[in-house]
Amino acid sequence: MTESNFLCACMLRLSILVGLLSVVVTIIYYTPIPDFEASKQNCDRECHELDWPLICRYKIVLETQKIQNNCQKCSSNNQTECQHDIYCDRFSEKIITANRQVPGPSIRVCENDIMVIDIVNRIPGHSVSVHWRGQWQKETPVMDGAPMVTQCPILPHTTFQYKFRAAQAGTHWWQILSGDELSDRVYGSFIVKQSKRREPHASIYDYDEIPHVLLVEYTTISQNGINEMRINGVESNTSITVQSNSKYRFRTINTGGVSQCPIEIKVHKHHLTVIAIDGHAIEPKPVDVIQVEPGETLDFILTTIKNQGIYDMTVTSEGHCKDSNHTHTLYIHYNSTLYNTISDTDNLAKPAEYGERHLSITSLDSLPYELSAVELKNTIYLGFSSIKYQLGEGSWSLPNFNNMTMVLPSAPLLLQQPEDVIVCNAENVPLKCRSSITSCECTHIIDLPLGSATELVIFDTEHTLFKTDRSHSFYLHGHSFYVVGQKSKAFVKSADHAKKLDSDSHLVHRKLDRSVLKNTVVVPAAGVSVVRFIADNPGYWLFRSEKTSEWSSGLSLIFRVSNPSGSFPQVPEDFPKCGNFIGPEFFLA
Repeated sequence: MTESNFLCACMLRLSILVGLLSVVVTIIYYTPIPDFEASKQNCDRECHELDWPLICRYKIVLETQKIQNNCQKCSSNNQTECQHDIYCDRFSEKIITANRQVPGPSIRVCENDIMVIDIVNRIPGHSVSVHWRGQWQKETPVMDGAPMVTQCPILPHTTFQYKFRAAQAGTHWWQILSGDELSDRVYGSFIVKQSKRREPHASIYDYDEIPHVLLVEYTTISQNGINEMRINGVESNTSITVQSNSKYRFRTINTGGVSQCPIEIKVHKHHLTVIAIDGHAIEPKPVDVIQVEPGETLDFILTTIKNQGIYDMTVTSEGHCKDSNHTHTLYIHYNSTLYNTISDTDNLAKPAEYGERHLSITSLDSLPYELSAVELKNTIYLGFSSIKYQLGEGSWSLPNFNNMTMVLPSAPLLLQQPEDVIVCNAENVPLKCRSSITSCECTHIIDLPLGSATELVIFDTEHTLFKTDRSHSFYLHGHSFYVVGQKSKAFVKSADHAKKLDSDSHLVHRKLDRSVLKNTVVVPAAGVSVVRFIADNPGYWLFRSEKTSEWSSGLSLIFRVSNPSGSFPQVPEDFPKCGNFIGPEFFLA
């Protein structure tokens, strides 16, 4: 190489380096610099992909609130502390509130914001944890909020701080997990928004605001166990003001509650467009009736094509709750007039049956290659039922998966697996259970190799025993899954029976073309549902019934997803540990 050629090469490299540096400097110059010294309590804002994530600080105080039966909001002289008329006609003298609200405070942040949330437990005699539904917690599995699985419950009069990244955008909600009725009463919406460039459907709606979040709950109002439907904590009918020729994004959350009622939503003389389910975008689907199962979230667009009038948006209970006639009406009020109220109703077209609804929804993306095979090597058959026992004049039931009733361990599995835990699964049946015809009580753990393509075949054997007609909803922590098959009235008797039907291609048809991605799956009465997911999130992840009285009594199990070395993400050294009682040496012989 001559000297001139050498100089030319050096100049070329120098010019490339200068060009790269100028690009980097330009990006840094136009990127907003975050205030690392400050954090915000309200992170609800318009989201931009180039913005730095905010540190969003919240404080949620859980406490009991005294009430009166004469329709006073609370016994405190300071009536401003109570925000909803939800306390009227209740038979209980106390309720559980979050920041003295029911439901609890709503959280609205942007994708990848850092959440720092202090949970203050002031509930006497109750230990709780908080689960952030829809957040996979890939970076922070200890923040999943599953009691005795990922953390110790928060003891009364103590504070626990959750810190995690809101990495999964969409409509979600947070809920208390305590193993009793508290889980059915304390919750709030958790909305993680995206920038317009990242939101797949940003171009097809105009408004996405707080009044358009519909958190549906059921609450007991009498000693007879009668339930009523409330939306955003309000029993009475409410109004939503809209502008003509606009498109509004509604975010619906069906908390299920004790009743576990499916709901239907329809708007008089309007068509709706479903755009997301369980926080995952789908191909827009025009419908006349919206169906939301217990535990599900569903986003839809209301197009205001009228010029004037007031139109009914009705939310009604369906499925096994249809005879209860629970209905809540929201009045869609056009801002152009106060009159011309329309009260008549049309016979709107009904959608597909509940057991087949998810198969009519199309995802934006195809199934991952690992999940697109006709058969998966790692297929797990899970039959659920209840074994009933007599207790005096009454009875009680012990729910189970494959005759194994879940017993949570004495210490959180993710922190350190206790030595005395009796682990059970299909390949490891404890000796005490082998000769028993009843349900086996043990810590039901199923191992999934990291990255394995997994199929769950979940079926209802309860119908053949006790003739129940209620569908069941199940929720998976730490992952989302593709619903690839559902069938009503399959009448499967056992796991062996399901395997035989499946091998003969008589169990359920799999839909492997752009199946919907969810975190809650519905199993119809006497039916079967099939879901697939890639176990790519190391940790211990709870799979449970949506009904608190069922999962806390044993209708749950744990998936242990581990690296080949058996390791999990490192637990912070200062992470709170459970205390323990003094052992046998303390007691006198």
